[in-house]
Amino acid sequence: MKQTDYLPEHSGRNGWFETSRFKNHKFNDQEEILKDYDYIVVGAGFGGVNAAFRLVENVPGASIALIDAFPIGYFSSGRNAGFIIDVPHGIVGDPTFTFEDQQWRFRLNKFVIARMEKIRADNNLEINWHKHGMHQAAHLKSSLSYLNELAKFLDTMKAEYHWFDKEETSSRLGTEFYFKSLYTPGTILMNPSEAVRGLATVLPKNVQVFENCPVINVEEGEIPKVTLANGKVLSCKKVIMTVSAFCKNFGVPGSQNIFGIHSFGAHTRVLTDEEIKTLNGAIPFGITAAHPAGATLRYCDRRLYVRTDITFATHINIATERLYKSIYKLRRAFNNRWPQLSHVNFEYVYGGFIPLTMNTQPLFENPGKNVFVGAVGDGSGVTRAATTGTFLADWACDIDSEELRYIKKTFKPNFVPPEPFRTIGGTARLIWEDIHARSEI
Repeated sequence: MKQTDYLPEHSGRNGWFETSRFKNHKFNDQEEILKDYDYIVVGAGFGGVNAAFRLVENVPGASIALIDAFPIGYFSSGRNAGFIIDVPHGIVGDPTFTFEDQQWRFRLNKFVIARMEKIRADNNLEINWHKHGMHQAAHLKSSLSYLNELAKFLDTMKAEYHWFDKEETSSRLGTEFYFKSLYTPGTILMNPSEAVRGLATVLPKNVQVFENCPVINVEEGEIPKVTLANGKVLSCKKVIMTVSAFCKNFGVPGSQNIFGIHSFGAHTRVLTDEEIKTLNGAIPFGITAAHPAGATLRYCDRRLYVRTDITFATHINIATERLYKSIYKLRRAFNNRWPQLSHVNFEYVYGGFIPLTMNTQPLFENPGKNVFVGAVGDGSGVTRAATTGTFLADWACDIDSEELRYIKKTFKPNFVPPEPFRTIGGTARLIWEDIHARSEI
């Protein structure tokens, strides 16, 4: 592995973080950092936080450091649309997946959701967390084939779902935009920044949590070493890295097969009572488009949220000018769905990176002695990240299970062509999807 100088950068204002009730929570001061730990977890998103909880279960009383380059909940784990999806997502019709693979994904998703629910309940953690399910909705009849395919898949998995026609969809979502939707009740809707940050606040006392503390090097060996950007060098027994696609910059083997897209999101200001009435008194809801390139919408804490405008990410960080360009498409998607609220301004706009792999499989590696690395590979990041972090902790503690054996066998990204071919191919594919999705965006 190698030292990196490529670190996460800000991109807009993350509305999930800005509206989180844990925004001002104080974690450990960096002056409290020790020279030696039993375990160091680099990256405090859903993968890292779940890894820390699992380490505590596996080795009670172990000294653990959880370290993040940004405020926890500000970067990737706090920049998604806030869905914790139980049914396998984004792989419908993928010929590389067997029925057994689909069953495993469903099983692992439900497993980590139940774990996070238990942590939340055991600690009386008050976070924005609703069991309100997810609507996958179609604006064009040509997009209905995606929903029909999904319904067949859910039938095979014996997973619960419901169809809603245009009138029922409009009543539930406060918009006339969609003519049909498929509803899956097992998805949890939450503020992702508040959820991951809130979970980090209830970690046991033997876990020290440090934010705004970039790591620039991880050295494998009998006694691994972690070098911070401030020059401090920490030693430990095992290192777990859950830094998403940034693991490429540390030279992790296999990480060259992770690529990604940039997506952009916006939160409105708080809606007035009269404005909320135009949504038919809607309860918190989440909408993803029938077409995978379509817009994603949420209603949460009296605000509406829209995410759209996908571009291929040659680099993980986002240029400021590209963020500004996204506002037009965000505004258009919002106004098309809620024209009665077209006067409502966006208070927060941000960009985020979604890691992907060609076969949607995560990276799950032991690239050097006592170093364990994971990164997700599809759009259902919360459950996949939580799964990766949980079982990296088991691997680091030499705890065997049927689940871990399956993960070690299958969590291997397929080959991706090098640059410039990946950007050319990825951009062309997204343009094609954009054209095909049409007004679903």
